Amino acid sequence: MKIHIEQDDSFTEPEITIKCSAVDPNLERLISSIRLFANTISGKKDNATYFISLSDVFYFETTDNKMFFYTADEVYETNLKLYEVEERFSNTSFVRVSKSFIVNLRKVASIQTETNGRLIAQLVNREKIVISRQYVAQIREKLGVGGS
Repeated sequence: MKIHIEQDDSFTEPEITIKCSAVDPNLERLISSIRLFANTISGKKDNATYFISLSDVFYFETTDNKMFFYTADEVYETNLKLYEVEERFSNTSFVRVSKSFIVNLRKVASIQTETNGRLIAQLVNREKIVISRQYVAQIREKLGVGGS
């Protein structure tokens, strides 16, 4: 892979061009990482609005008709709905794992299989999130892991 960087004060924002003969799974992951890095999400905390990079978000959770997202140290409330987050970030490392959770797979340290067919994702911050059986196939596909 060749990387060329052109720096000029006349550029108003970074632009990335990818030239390839075909888009393979490795290139798709790279593109996903770039999109994730470039995206931010707004969240409210202590009567203030913050703009957080998606790459810092561990997961989204809906509870009591409110939507929250979690970083390593903070919890923010957002006006987005879970399905809106799922649609907006479908081409990134975020994936739905249950009726109320969307997890950033880049923040998953390990995944264990339970006997009932569910999976348990342990995040890099040691939190554990249950992956419902109905989402296991989707998780495996996103991770590029075969089997069921």
